[in-house]
Amino acid sequence: MSLPRVVSRNGHFMSPSDAHISIFNPVIFGAFGVYESIQLYAGAIFLLEDHMQRLAASATAIDLALPADLDTIADWTRAIVAANECRDALIRIFALGASPNNGPEIFIWPEAPRALPAFLYEQGAGAVTYSGERALPQAKSLNTLVNHMAKARALNAGEHEGVLVDRDGNVTEGSSSNLFVVRGGALLTAPEEDVLAGVTQIEVLALAEQQGIPVLREKLPLADRQRWDEAFLTSTSRHVLPLVRLDGQPIGAGVPGPVTLRLREAFEERFLSFVHATASK
Repeated sequence: MSLPRVVSRNGHFMSPSDAHISIFNPVIFGAFGVYESIQLYAGAIFLLEDHMQRLAASATAIDLALPADLDTIADWTRAIVAANECRDALIRIFALGASPNNGPEIFIWPEAPRALPAFLYEQGAGAVTYSGERALPQAKSLNTLVNHMAKARALNAGEHEGVLVDRDGNVTEGSSSNLFVVRGGALLTAPEEDVLAGVTQIEVLALAEQQGIPVLREKLPLADRQRWDEAFLTSTSRHVLPLVRLDGQPIGAGVPGPVTLRLREAFEERFLSFVHATASK
């Protein structure tokens, strides 16, 4: 089945061919919008409420008024899943600010799920660095040019992800992922004010705390990369993906490390437990 069959605009269904905005809409020039990507698996929308909260936080950060409250937007999300009769998908939510001709709009639709090849989890993935910073990093805004450039550089180099490095030489986050580093048994990730808080990232931080793994939110100088024992990426589609190579050089032993594998296993258990609990309701 090709997705989407139906798109939601502010809760009203339309065909995909009708789901568009004008190139003259000023929200395009200003990238005045925010978005979310949510995993649908076996009929369960994973952590929908958490994604709704982040959608609201992103909208607040750029002074964007949403067209409805979060409970209503969540209902629109469930309705579009039902209308498309899908059980596995990547749900997209695009919220656009008001323009002279329209009030604020939210478009919701499902896309085909994104499954990475198994060898990336078994052998680990590679990344390249890209010098750049996202505008307003705590907002998941439509201003994704830096993300696009970082990802393009990675693909041109034959690697999986592009990792951003700020003006002070600190590694912050991936083009579409959060970055974790393991050093001396502790789990490190960038300070909250420097990156977009990932829904998967927050789950992993909670799992690390439950397992007694020390967690530090601190700057990650690229110059200190030789001190990294392990690294991994997190995102909605990746879950926990080992990162074993950066700019062609191995991270640690160049293979998925024990802390990474431990947290990956814990996250998958958490994910499947959520799915099974949702299915049993």
